[in-house]
Amino acid sequence: MISVRKLLITSLVGLLLGGFLNAQQSASLPSTAVPRLVNFSGKAIDAKGKPITGATGITFVIYADQFEGAPLWMETQNVQVDAKGSYTVQLGATKPEGLPLDLFTSGAARWLGVTVNVSEEQPRILLLSVPYALKAADAETVGGLPPSAFVLAAPQSVNSAATSASPSAGASASTTPPASSDVTTSGGTVSALPLWTTGIDIESSIVSQTGSGTTARIGVNNAKPVSTLDVIGGVTVRGNLALPGIGVATAAAGRTSRPTTFTASSFNSATGAAVPQNFRWQAEPVGNDTATASGSLNLLYGAGTNPIAETGLHIDSNGQINFAPGQSFPGTVASVGLSAPSSDFTVAGSPVTSAGTLALNWLVAPTSLNSPSAIVKRDNNGNFNAGFITGVLGVQGEASCAGCVAVQGISLSGIAIIGRGTTGVEGYASVTGSGAAGVYGDLGSVSHTGSGHGSAGVWGDTGLTSIGEAAVLGTSDDSLSGDFENNSAEQYTLYAFNNNKTGAIFLAQNGSKAYCLINGEGDLDCSGTKNAVVPIDAGKRKVALSAIESPQNWFEDFGSAKLVNGVAVITLDPDFIQTVNTGIDYKVFPVPNDECRGLYVTHKTAISFEVRELGGGGSNVSFDYRITALRQHYETVRFADHTHETDLARRMIERKKTGASPAAPRSAKVMPQPVAAVPLAQLAGK
Repeated sequence: MISVRKLLITSLVGLLLGGFLNAQQSASLPSTAVPRLVNFSGKAIDAKGKPITGATGITFVIYADQFEGAPLWMETQNVQVDAKGSYTVQLGATKPEGLPLDLFTSGAARWLGVTVNVSEEQPRILLLSVPYALKAADAETVGGLPPSAFVLAAPQSVNSAATSASPSAGASASTTPPASSDVTTSGGTVSALPLWTTGIDIESSIVSQTGSGTTARIGVNNAKPVSTLDVIGGVTVRGNLALPGIGVATAAAGRTSRPTTFTASSFNSATGAAVPQNFRWQAEPVGNDTATASGSLNLLYGAGTNPIAETGLHIDSNGQINFAPGQSFPGTVASVGLSAPSSDFTVAGSPVTSAGTLALNWLVAPTSLNSPSAIVKRDNNGNFNAGFITGVLGVQGEASCAGCVAVQGISLSGIAIIGRGTTGVEGYASVTGSGAAGVYGDLGSVSHTGSGHGSAGVWGDTGLTSIGEAAVLGTSDDSLSGDFENNSAEQYTLYAFNNNKTGAIFLAQNGSKAYCLINGEGDLDCSGTKNAVVPIDAGKRKVALSAIESPQNWFEDFGSAKLVNGVAVITLDPDFIQTVNTGIDYKVFPVPNDECRGLYVTHKTAISFEVRELGGGGSNVSFDYRITALRQHYETVRFADHTHETDLARRMIERKKTGASPAAPRSAKVMPQPVAAVPLAQLAGK
């Protein structure tokens, strides 16, 4: 009975091993694979919806969810986009293996996200049935192998067995065995990965695995690994050995790298035990959530079970080494010398070889006054006086706090800051927000209007109310006094706003007192004519067509109609009625387009009027008509008086001719001397 059982087991093992070998050999045969590429067509547009053309970088990402979730697969292709922004690509073209089959084997929905030129990702698109055809490549296999791989090998004859048992002298262990070879094994080690030592023999390798899934551990020359990869022996890495961060930094906290720990063992005679000595190198964030964020390489240490802590030794991002507290250096100093610029100092007692005193004295003592050759020393308030400062870079200031002033100039009687050169004065603000400005200047005092405003490259402000004072002034003898240019399809090139609901908005005037004014009612008043310039003669000439002027505000409408048996009822346009006052008299001028006795208007109401033929005629003639009506809310305005609307401009011109001094500021508080990095909030009360 036992012999029969052994025979059955031996036969079954032989059949299984033979089938397994055939499956391996069949899997290695070439086969025609389903292409693992998917055609996709899309449109490349920018944030404003305009098409992007030419060579464009486009990133394609496949997700399991429509709105959230981590990417399952991603690639970036350089795509040639046509003039309409359209393109066609093959997804997977940049990957040697194309699209992975396991993306679509689960049957779950897959969503495609497209990002053009590193902009925001476009709304994700649901992938339809075409990508799932890739599953057809797996439908013809069993576990990735063709069915022929599982056909049992034909039994060997005695002669063939004898022949295979006597390999030729020239055969080697790596020779591919015949299709009907038996695979043998002398047994293996538990948890060891198998190794094909010959074409038909399996033995245990030096690689072992314990656990599975998240608890799996791999050992090399180590049957009991204690970490994910536990190697006994040397390791050669022919490439970058990366230790990425433990996470992505946020504004709240940075993230260190994964560490490298070196452990020594020292015997402690007091405890009578060996104590691990743990040294750890790791990269750490420096200046997180600042504009100068950086990192350093730090050394940490901990003995035994004590926590590993910073030693103080670290290397900055610029390569400078910072030593631990108490660091000392070997060697002796033979002498100490001192040198200093002779234009500013005198030096005595240098060098000192054994004992002595080094003396350093100023030629001109530092002072806060405007003293020649003196080093600047701030007074008790942090201020100092100085004349003109000249140089390639005359004055440069940098404010490291939000809302601070880098360079401030204050004058009680003249110009606070003056700049000459290729660029006289330049200001740069790296942040935007309320009160930010590259260059800021105020006259006399700050205004209430300026509070709460956004940011600007150049900001001029004044709280003065006297005539002729200006927050921003541009003057020129024979060139532009102001130049405003823009390249935006949406933003205004020049914006003028008066917070006063009845105040004038804009005035343009020349030396002969010709002017155009936009007043507080939004009216355009010009001392000349209001023309439309129209090209004629195929654009070779341009002529002016003048607007019809009237002492009252008349609005007009035109139309055509036809008499029916001598009568036509005309209904006024509802939109036209809302702009004029048809409740009072309005004018209608009918003009016949054919012979008739004549036309007249009757039965005028607020919404309609009648046109009839004179003498009770009954013709059916067509006619045109013109309607004029007074604009709503302007019914009583006739020859409106604008005699004094440019008085303010006249007074400003007279003031410039007389050279009158500026009026006193609204605030009598004396402005302080310049102080570096003064918050704008402090200036607001001055």
